[in-house]
Amino acid sequence: MRYLTGGGVSANVPANTVTNISSTVNFLNTNLNASTANTVFNSLVANNPAAADGGGDGDSVEEIRQNASANFATQLRNVTQDDYLVRALSLPAKFGVIAKAYIEPTKAQSVASGAAASILDLYILSFDINSKLQTASLALKQNLSTYLSQYRMVNDSINIKDAFIINIGVNFDIIVLPNFNSNEVLTRCIVAMQDFFAIKNWQINEPIILRDLYVILDEVEGVQSLKNITGSNKEGTSSGYP
Repeated sequence: MRYLTGGGVSANVPANTVTNISSTVNFLNTNLNASTANTVFNSLVANNPAAADGGGDGDSVEEIRQNASANFATQLRNVTQDDYLVRALSLPAKFGVIAKAYIEPTKAQSVASGAAASILDLYILSFDINSKLQTASLALKQNLSTYLSQYRMVNDSINIKDAFIINIGVNFDIIVLPNFNSNEVLTRCIVAMQDFFAIKNWQINEPIILRDLYVILDEVEGVQSLKNITGSNKEGTSSGYP
């Protein structure tokens, strides 16, 4: 199947959902009996065992600003690590969309015995239909590899890898000011945390600074004081986490 166009993240359909066959299917043998043709056509089935990925919505204003600034400095060449990172995030939409990317020199312990060390490891993630992060498909990695090869320096070697997906939970204790509804203040705090941890605001390997969380919750209307903040790792497929 050839992937021609998409509709942003909505094109990242789940597995086992592409089951309808277009009525415009053409038979190469135009002399085929009509009854036989209908029998053959009705026997056809379609399915996608794996979920689609590579679809993504348009860049935000901030993403356009950063990509444009970094792309201008590269002069269509990949020399530094940041050059490769910007080029990966600038993959043309017709080849798929890289949601998140991070690049670093290959760690010595990651090199198999007898294998040549890659110069750089490029970690990537893509979006699913709900704009949640997932590992990129083999097709998307191949498209990215082919695209980067046009700008790669002769002596450079890029190893494209899957980044880890970690789901973070935040627990906090607050004291509400008098004359404020506790449930309303708590709801505002939760919304503030959701906005802060929105996927669009983060890149791979970006640190979480606890002081920033304290500042955000302290600024929520109705919060008198913040007693404690702790983080937790959410996991388990039964709870909805990969």
